[in-house]
Amino acid sequence: MKSIKNNTPLVSVIIPSYNHIDFVEDAIKSVVGQTYPNIELIVVDDGSSDDSLELLSRLSVELYFTLASQSNSGVCRTLNRAIQEFSKGELVCILASDDYFHPLKIERQVNALQANLKSEFCYTQAIEFDSDTDKELRVFPKKIFSGNVLDKIALRQPYAAGSVMFTRDLYDRVGEFDQSLSAEDWDFSIRCAAVTEFTGVNDSLFYYRSHSTNTMKVLSRHEIFHVKAMVLFKNYPLIKPNIWLYSISLHFLYDYGFSFFKHFKIKNIVN
Repeated sequence: MKSIKNNTPLVSVIIPSYNHIDFVEDAIKSVVGQTYPNIELIVVDDGSSDDSLELLSRLSVELYFTLASQSNSGVCRTLNRAIQEFSKGELVCILASDDYFHPLKIERQVNALQANLKSEFCYTQAIEFDSDTDKELRVFPKKIFSGNVLDKIALRQPYAAGSVMFTRDLYDRVGEFDQSLSAEDWDFSIRCAAVTEFTGVNDSLFYYRSHSTNTMKVLSRHEIFHVKAMVLFKNYPLIKPNIWLYSISLHFLYDYGFSFFKHFKIKNIVN
């Protein structure tokens, strides 16, 4: 495991952009407006069919970030390409084009990782807000945990994918985002938790936009279970057998009995 090499390591922020012309400028400006001084921003337009690319082309000149475009390839291939072909940072953050960062996010996470030399993966609390009204819906996760968290991550990923920061060395060691999976962020988290301690920041530094096209809102509960099961079966060798069995049983019970279990505490375990 490699510790961060200097006081202000370069942080690469990757924004995969797809048909979010109404939101992507806010995402970009939330990165440009960070208090942390050493950031490179890389935006990859993944074949947007709206006018996003025209807007991004103008913003890239005004705000000095790297812009790439491609035919639609999906989020995993887009992230892997951006990290492998364009990023130079010792640390990596990912931001969906409809979400945004708190101005202190990157500074606080770099400081947290520098304070824990055993950790190469950091996440923060997030605020989920309604896209139409901007009303705050919830802060999550309610409980922050750090250290060896594989058993917990094998049950669920409680934090927003856009809240994380990880070292490039960790990404190179565990492997790229898996293009065969829909829950690629949970899969990546499990693989990371198997080799490094996690660091949690107990502050809401990421803003997650809730709208009707969020992945878990367009899939049926049976489809969602299939997505989860694929991740768990892939990572079976990394997870303790009793934890693996407990996890897949919980998700099966919840997703196939959603209407019954949604009022009970099991919802807080698996979602």
